[in-house]
Amino acid sequence: MMYRVSKPKHTVSASFKTLVENAGMVMLHCDAHGMLSKDEHSHWLTDLLVSSPMVRASLRTHCMTWNSTQDFSPVEAVAGIWFVPVQSTSGARHDGYTIGVIVTDELFASEYLYALCQASDADRMIVSQLMRDLPPASKQDVKKLSSFFQFAWEAHASELKSQQTVDSVGQELADSYEEISLLYTMTSSMNSVNHPQRFIELACSELLETLPYAWIGVQLNVGDRLPKPGHSLILAGETSRTEQQLSESVNSLTSRFNRNALLVSKGKDAVSDAFGRAAIIEPIVSDGVVLGVLIAGEKQGDDSAASSVDIKLLTATAAQLSIFLANALLYEDLNATFLGTLEALTTSIDAKDKYTCGHSHRVALLTAQLAEAAGFSEEKIERCRIAGLVHDIGKIGVAEDVLLKTGKLTDEEYDSIKMHPEIGARILKDIPQMEDVLGGVLHHHEKFDGSGYPHGLHGEEIPVIARMIAIADTFDAMSSSRTYRSAMTRDAVLQEMKEVAGAQFDPQLASLFFSLDFSEWERVMIEHQTTNNTIREAA
Repeated sequence: MMYRVSKPKHTVSASFKTLVENAGMVMLHCDAHGMLSKDEHSHWLTDLLVSSPMVRASLRTHCMTWNSTQDFSPVEAVAGIWFVPVQSTSGARHDGYTIGVIVTDELFASEYLYALCQASDADRMIVSQLMRDLPPASKQDVKKLSSFFQFAWEAHASELKSQQTVDSVGQELADSYEEISLLYTMTSSMNSVNHPQRFIELACSELLETLPYAWIGVQLNVGDRLPKPGHSLILAGETSRTEQQLSESVNSLTSRFNRNALLVSKGKDAVSDAFGRAAIIEPIVSDGVVLGVLIAGEKQGDDSAASSVDIKLLTATAAQLSIFLANALLYEDLNATFLGTLEALTTSIDAKDKYTCGHSHRVALLTAQLAEAAGFSEEKIERCRIAGLVHDIGKIGVAEDVLLKTGKLTDEEYDSIKMHPEIGARILKDIPQMEDVLGGVLHHHEKFDGSGYPHGLHGEEIPVIARMIAIADTFDAMSSSRTYRSAMTRDAVLQEMKEVAGAQFDPQLASLFFSLDFSEWERVMIEHQTTNNTIREAA
């Protein structure tokens, strides 16, 4: 038989429920109109009682009386079944009743036990035996059991209220801890200014673990000032919308409203339509400039509104992102200036000799291609490119008449040329940003069989970055015209290099190099040759 129940609003501890059941009683819960609340861990007797139309009708009738008179004396619902009501509360508001149910031995003498079993489709013999095991109370015990139940309830309610106060303070402490933990995690990662995307992904992931939202996202508005993510949207979590849809919604909303203002969904509005219920859009602002927005979308759980804790954590995270991004932009500006200076320096060195114009840039290109083919990370590929760019920077310390000599070099002059890797390493060693490329500069003339210079390193003793530069450097040098010979064709260069792979070069890296696409290198070579010809004609 079906009966209508409401969602439970009461909170009763397992220990209190056990105490009541040990006294031979069970509990029902209902709202002020007598609508029963379903107990997820109900007793067999509770199930039997709530299936009875007479019990439910009696409960509704007595609720009307309790509402109007506030008289909570025990009442006999039907023969042998007594109700002992106490008021349930939700916060400071009374929202219904918890009823202690006392079954007396009079139930066995009435026909109502049969009606109960019929209503619940239960076996009367089994139910009778279960009731004897309670055992049922006598009518004289009703007053005593009623007083016990109401006194125990008052004690339980007081304990519950105290626990709720403790829980509330604990929740405030937990919220504060979560905020401190979140900020600590982010602050400890803020030194990675050369990895803005990683930091933003970390911030989004940490927020997602802390806040009850389906996804957290950041959309920046810094263009190409950062290599990544620029204008892209970074997401943590799952959303039914595509990144393009979300990105377009961000642009639309922030253009219609003040981009510098916090946007919080208040229900059915433009923010919730775009990003789900209780969505929050927090601007990321530095020195009055909006660098992007931090978004929390599609709040989960029963709470349909953005809480003060949600907004507080998002605001704190946006502030950290603001500091980080300002530093990351400054780092990128300084890094661009630094790399620009290096490129200008290497260009000036290459320009000393009309035959080596653009050599360092081409070696950098080929070294980066080889690093990519070897499966290196994007960050490592970039470092290999820089190492290739500065590999010959030590030639600044070699006499110009030696570098540009058209005839055969003397042993002394050749020894002077062989000093350029060590000179280059000395020039760069005090620059922190160049620490990881020094091995490439110092050892790019070492040979795999140990016959190279300056230290005669052998095999994998040679840093991998130097082994790659050695291959790229040789290819570009043999493919370029020099004072002492003309450029060789690409096929001839590759064939000659294959013959010495394993002796001069790392054979595995050489094999990867021979399979590269050289079309970009050819384009750059033609560009450099054209520039060089133009300069010579002008001179």
